Amino acid sequence: MSDRSYAITRTLSSVFLVACLLLFVLRTWHWPLMGDAALMHYVVFLMDRGMAPYRDIVDPNMPTTLLIEGAVMHLFGVNSLTWRLFDLTLLVVSGIAMFVICKPYSRFAALFAASLFALIHGRDGLVELGQRDLTMTVCLLIGYAFLFTGLRTHPATDPPRNTIPSMTALFGFFCGVAATIKPSVLFLAPAVLILAAITLRRRQQPFASHLIAGLLGMLTPILLIFAWLQHQHITADFLRTLTQLLPYFLLLGPRSYPHLILHSISSVMLPVVLLWLPIVILKKDWITWERAALLVAVLFGLASFYLQRKGFPYHRYPSEAFLLLLIGIDFTTTLETNAAHWRLRFITNNKLLPGLSIAGIVVGVVFVAGGSTAHALWQDWRNQESDTMLRADLNRLGGEKLDTRVQCLDMADGCIPTLYNMRLVQATGFLYDCYMLSNQPGAERDRSREAFWQAIMKNPPTVFVISSNDCDPATQRPGYAYQKMSRWPQFNDYLKANYHLDAERIPPHMVNAGSSPSKPLGYRIYVQNNLN
Repeated sequence: MSDRSYAITRTLSSVFLVACLLLFVLRTWHWPLMGDAALMHYVVFLMDRGMAPYRDIVDPNMPTTLLIEGAVMHLFGVNSLTWRLFDLTLLVVSGIAMFVICKPYSRFAALFAASLFALIHGRDGLVELGQRDLTMTVCLLIGYAFLFTGLRTHPATDPPRNTIPSMTALFGFFCGVAATIKPSVLFLAPAVLILAAITLRRRQQPFASHLIAGLLGMLTPILLIFAWLQHQHITADFLRTLTQLLPYFLLLGPRSYPHLILHSISSVMLPVVLLWLPIVILKKDWITWERAALLVAVLFGLASFYLQRKGFPYHRYPSEAFLLLLIGIDFTTTLETNAAHWRLRFITNNKLLPGLSIAGIVVGVVFVAGGSTAHALWQDWRNQESDTMLRADLNRLGGEKLDTRVQCLDMADGCIPTLYNMRLVQATGFLYDCYMLSNQPGAERDRSREAFWQAIMKNPPTVFVISSNDCDPATQRPGYAYQKMSRWPQFNDYLKANYHLDAERIPPHMVNAGSSPSKPLGYRIYVQNNLN
């Protein structure tokens, strides 16, 4: 492969990737607030109304998630455009971090990885805007950018450039922030710090200061979070959520491990990964310290995907981002290095690895980036039928008078976003019905049922909105049988005795707001019998 051929491929690919990114941003500017982002907005809304997370609001999300969400809302506004800009900002910051990480290798490697990561995120749809795993991934990328910058030395300079422990401290800090968003990456920073210490020792450079700085940096956001919890007087409630509710939540609607392994790598990325693997296998000197550190991040990202057990596309973001970095670096360094300098495990044709690299770039640019852009533009952001229908029903039944008098039994997919749009507080702090209506037995289900029962006895809702979505089983949702109600006979009997069915709705059109079309969520509305 000639330098000229690679230069032409690189230039055309860069132009195409930038065009895809611009098209993606311009055509998705008006994506509305949906899914988990709407749920998190609602939690912050309830907090602003005086309810405390983990004590009054039953939610398994970590404190940093709530604090970041609240900061964005309070500083920049609560509308959907603000959250869209926040999502795009995360992608821009991740791209900048990737450019820093790829600085010694190739700017095109960074553009390739950052563009594909952003466009795959866009492909996943409206429901994934500003996802927690995206924020966590960006924090990890920022941390890696600081770490690599601080440990890169230039022996040719006079005097030689020293390593910078403060950069390692910032690495630890951002990894700590990531761990307070999703604890599944808690041990990533210590693992990478040990790897860095081994590398520095081999270079005969000081390593203890980096190890200490990194660990102290990691502990800082964790201690700050516990200080905030203590200030809010909810430390015990958070620890109970962390040790009891969260483990139970992981048991609800889990995917099998064979399914998770099969979907560890997105089918969109798979052709590029398959073209990249021979480079890893054939090059004897492939594993450098930086590649090893990036590989550790990929492995921790995969572990996070397996631990969460849901198999959602956004759970792959940490592994995808760092895997794309490795792929981009290897494709470009293979093409920019003279074949005579390669140390291979097996004798191969000198054109094999460059050919695979060019093929990987073309497939990544045309099919992954181009296809993901087309898929993102195909999303139907105008379809708000479920929200429109439920708003109309709730306005008919009293509108703002339903504040603290309406209760959703939902998975936070349909009813909760509508309550947020109407600025209505629920009768209780239960945002998910999974804890009470799951098939999964356990002490936490019994405790949740008892707490919910006491809450509705103390403040009986005027209106119940029951979503058609169901935690169990994951492969069959959504349907419209409402079988989940029969799993808690006591509540089902209470509902039938004291409420009547006012309306049952199923939006008429399929929903194209994710990685694939899905049935719309239906709902039933039950109204209290003695309502005048």
